[in-house]
Amino acid sequence: MKWISIVIMTTLALSLFSCRNQNGSNVKEQLPAEYQGFADFYERFHQDSLYQMEHIIFPLEGLPREADSILIAEGAFRWQKDSWRMQRGFNLQSSSFEQQLIPVSEDLIIEKINHKSGDLGIQRRFARFGEDWYLIYYADLNRISKGGGISIDGGF
Repeated sequence: MKWISIVIMTTLALSLFSCRNQNGSNVKEQLPAEYQGFADFYERFHQDSLYQMEHIIFPLEGLPREADSILIAEGAFRWQKDSWRMQRGFNLQSSSFEQQLIPVSEDLIIEKINHKSGDLGIQRRFARFGEDWYLIYYADLNRISKGGGISIDGGF
């Protein structure tokens, strides 16, 4: 039964990140005008692998796919530069996922990408240091909290 769950989650993750970035305009539409710089960063981040690697703070805090409650409670997981997989944009219109961009402050944006069923989600956090934006947190595809489930919010 567990392998079926792994296959389903892997398929969903691959479909989510397999397409080239086609949502740049969606990001621009979701954010106020003062976040135009972030929208430009977001588009380039998903198209240029070197740029992406230069704009991630490693070791990167977050959660791997299908994290268990023990790993989450420890809070010690970190993504490493040598095992990082390039993240690509995705086409929201042709997927079963919805994206939400939440400007927490002028220098911090949280991105939540949740399956329309509400059971699975990805979370990323981007922060601006000086003039540049960086990925500072990445929780890969996990079941998300629904009244007692696992939280991928990592302290937020």
